Amino acid sequence: MQWVVFALVVLGSSAWSSNVWERRYRRRWQHVELPSLPVGTGAYRHGHATGAVMTAAPLALRAAALSCTVFGRGVTAALLATAAFLAGAPLRGIGEATMHALLGYLAAAFGVGALAAMVLAAMWLGVGNDLLLRNHRSGYRRARAVALASLALHGFVWLNVTLHGPMVVHVPPASLAHARTLAGFAFVHAAMLLALARAHRAGLDARTPSERRLDG
Repeated sequence: MQWVVFALVVLGSSAWSSNVWERRYRRRWQHVELPSLPVGTGAYRHGHATGAVMTAAPLALRAAALSCTVFGRGVTAALLATAAFLAGAPLRGIGEATMHALLGYLAAAFGVGALAAMVLAAMWLGVGNDLLLRNHRSGYRRARAVALASLALHGFVWLNVTLHGPMVVHVPPASLAHARTLAGFAFVHAAMLLALARAHRAGLDARTPSERRLDG
């Protein structure tokens, strides 16, 4: 039951905030021009129509932004629940699972894995907002940088646990199992986000006429 409530809180709050953020900055996407479309047939009627604009951020990017928010808030909520468990709250399931994951990450990334994972979770929250905000100056670059850092960290953790690296020999199997599972999910998430950001780079980097005037 704890995990059901935990999942509902994380997913519900993430969906609500992403929806509010998307509605607030939808106009930034509505100024992005769509590619020209071929119109007409025949030698003298063939041409291209331009001027159409987007109505909102692409659905794939909205889903990606939501996943970033869920990822970041899930880690934050798990840490808060663990702190409450250590203070005496009846949250043993979440608290023990989180501590196992932290121990596994510490051992599998030479003592810095857990801290790096928490920093990346906070950065994923920012990336989720950037995708909806459509910051043409740094949105794509920031998403790519965080995705690559996440790929490197979680890929290294997964490999070190799988290959039984030197620092994981004396770690409880439960901790290694938690770390390996989370690292696998995080690696796949980062790879998908990187692919989506590259696929929609033109829209993320696009400048509206007013932005072009401001940028000179």
